[in-house]
Amino acid sequence: MTKQEFLDRMKNENSDFGEYIVVVDSLTDEQFVIGCYKENNIWKIYETKERSGHFIIDEVVDENVALMNYMN
Repeated sequence: MTKQEFLDRMKNENSDFGEYIVVVDSLTDEQFVIGCYKENNIWKIYETKERSGHFIIDEVVDENVALMNYMN
C-alpha cells in the first residue's frame, strides 16, 4: 500500500483511531499521535502518549508493509 492509497483508505473508510491523531511522513512529540516516517531508508511507526514524547512501535524497510502495519 502506497502512502496515497493509505490516505485514501483512511478517508474512504472513515478510520477511527480514537483520541489519536494520524501523522504520515513526519515525527512529532505532540500528544496522542500515531504516525510513521522514513529515516535512513527505514520506515518507523511510532506513538505518543500524553507525556514523555514518542516511542517506536516498529521499523520496516518496505513502505507497503509499514503502512499496512499502521492500519492494523
